[in-house]
Amino acid sequence: MAGRLALEGGAPVCTEPWPSWPRWGAAERRALVEVLESGRWGLGGGAVPELEARFAALHGARYAVACCNGTVAIQLALLAAGVRPGDEVITSPYSFVATAHAARALGAVPVFVDVEPGTHNLDPERIEAAITERTAAILPVHIGGRPADMDRVNEIAARRGLRVVEDAAQAWLAGWRGRSVGTLGRAGAFSFQSSKNLTAGEGGLVLTDDEALYRRAWSWHDCGREPGGPPHAHAPDGSNLRMTEFQAALLLCGLERLPVEQAIRLQAMDALSAGMADLEGLRLPDPDERITAHGCHIFMTRLDESRVRADKGWLIEALRAEGIPAHPGYTIPLERGLPVCEALCRTTIWIKQEVLLAGAVRMRDVVDGFAKVLAAARAAPRTAAPRRPAISPG
Repeated sequence: MAGRLALEGGAPVCTEPWPSWPRWGAAERRALVEVLESGRWGLGGGAVPELEARFAALHGARYAVACCNGTVAIQLALLAAGVRPGDEVITSPYSFVATAHAARALGAVPVFVDVEPGTHNLDPERIEAAITERTAAILPVHIGGRPADMDRVNEIAARRGLRVVEDAAQAWLAGWRGRSVGTLGRAGAFSFQSSKNLTAGEGGLVLTDDEALYRRAWSWHDCGREPGGPPHAHAPDGSNLRMTEFQAALLLCGLERLPVEQAIRLQAMDALSAGMADLEGLRLPDPDERITAHGCHIFMTRLDESRVRADKGWLIEALRAEGIPAHPGYTIPLERGLPVCEALCRTTIWIKQEVLLAGAVRMRDVVDGFAKVLAAARAAPRTAAPRRPAISPG
């Protein structure tokens, strides 16, 4: 795609609007009014239990505990899995900060292991070198909806006696060898924050097949109560981490649309992969046949710095001028000094889930926009003025 850049006065590749997020309609209005008029906005309502049952069934899990947000879901999953103050939790530096905050909130220590360049996920070959006598758990992050290498993570954890808790905050319906993520370790944590494919503005949920873990998570999230137990019988330890009925009502509506929306996003991701495969200066994610479903939260591509003489800030600015809503993603690692993660923060560009909802045909504009901007970048060095990094979604 040749031509003068829109950033320099040329005509943009795309002038049509992109889908907005979140989506809502008559179903959401009815659901919220029903909760409002029921007078049961918290305890005693039916939406939260229904959400837990349906989300667990959709992912092939036995138990679910809905809670107030995704950060709390990770914290609750780690806590119920037995992580205690002073324990070390091995995890990824290419993630939203909530991954680390959840461990630190328990008094545990996140230990960051570098990631794989072709997956943006935890590099399993680096895990064992990070294990110490204080290591209690591995917390893989299914970043962007792409499952981490759960074969190797689980093999290492089983051999070294460690717990596996999945940060599936961006990975609804994602699958590894035909099984849903969030069910591949002791527990999995999901998020329903505003940017997520399934959202109520905030909200989180823990999945597990372990009854004892479920009961611990339930007790902690509901003031020390036992599931189905007396309302005023409380364990000494607990908290109030519950989800509201309003949140659950919105999420139940979103669950109805999720499979169809995920199919649209997947078709769009396939179109981007096909269209970008021959663009000089880009590197696409590595294929992996063990991934049987992608969570389709983010399409990630990265610059080949040996072929493109431009920094990411300029490229993002140029793409947006062309009408392509590219996003810089995580620009600062959760831990400095890990070379692969540093490079990915410098070179990775995101196309987010609401853009993917435009469908496969509209991805032609995205590909053409990248082609035009990359051609200009290859022709001459390009730099952007220093600016405050964009805030990446959690």
